[in-house]
Amino acid sequence: MQKNEHKQLANFLRNGDYQSALNFLEGIEEKAKDDSDYWYYHAHIARKMSDLKRAEIFCKKALELSPVSRNANFEMGIIYQTTGEYKQAISFLKKLVENSPQDVHWTDTVDTLNSLALTYKRAGDKANALKYYNLALETLAQDIYEHIKGQPIREVGAEYPGDNLEGWMRLAFQIAVKNAAKDGIKTAMIPTGDTAKKILEENPYMGVSIYDKDGARYLLPAYFAAFSNALRSDILYSNIVNNIGTLFAETEETEEARKCFLEAIDFTPQGVRFDNPHTNLENLK
Repeated sequence: MQKNEHKQLANFLRNGDYQSALNFLEGIEEKAKDDSDYWYYHAHIARKMSDLKRAEIFCKKALELSPVSRNANFEMGIIYQTTGEYKQAISFLKKLVENSPQDVHWTDTVDTLNSLALTYKRAGDKANALKYYNLALETLAQDIYEHIKGQPIREVGAEYPGDNLEGWMRLAFQIAVKNAAKDGIKTAMIPTGDTAKKILEENPYMGVSIYDKDGARYLLPAYFAAFSNALRSDILYSNIVNNIGTLFAETEETEEARKCFLEAIDFTPQGVRFDNPHTNLENLK
């Protein structure tokens, strides 16, 4: 399929106009029927229109033409997740996670991990559901960390985050510790307010979100401020945290669920309507 054809189909799908998407596919069938993506789109549209039997048939055609198609493997995983065939769904989604090439965009990886976690949750496997939700958060955090490290941010309006790290701050700290170890730095720490102030005074012209000195990596208030802003810029973090909250709610871990729902509400980007955590919070016993 041509690039412009993908674009046209993407526009139809974005608007939920599945009939127009089907009409478009019918118009290019003769030249595109040997293309895996052609059948992937048919499968995706059939699933969206709740025709799961045809969705499975179309997806199998896509995989026959291209067994390594990421789109078709993901779609098949979601089809089996929807039909309750969790073992098969896990097989397809886990294969994508374990054999993910370097050039796959991190958002695709997060989507796959989130879907895999949801499948384990529906299958009643809380431990693996929590494992893959946390891996999704770690993947998201790693992208944010790379951005902050690559473009240091000056200390503007950032306050000392304190020692009691919960939720997003714990995630920000843990990903920094992991990357420090990868860089051969033994210690990552949050300096006290006085130490942070001293670093700023000694280095007035440097970016001051992350600062390495004497074998230690200091995470300054700007690091946490930038991390928080990045999490609030996209619905992904709120969505995953809300999903973790539903997992805790189902196992009657009410306080943990409440924390998750409140954080999901707090980190919903401005202007984005996301009712799920509000509803879930109201439904807590």
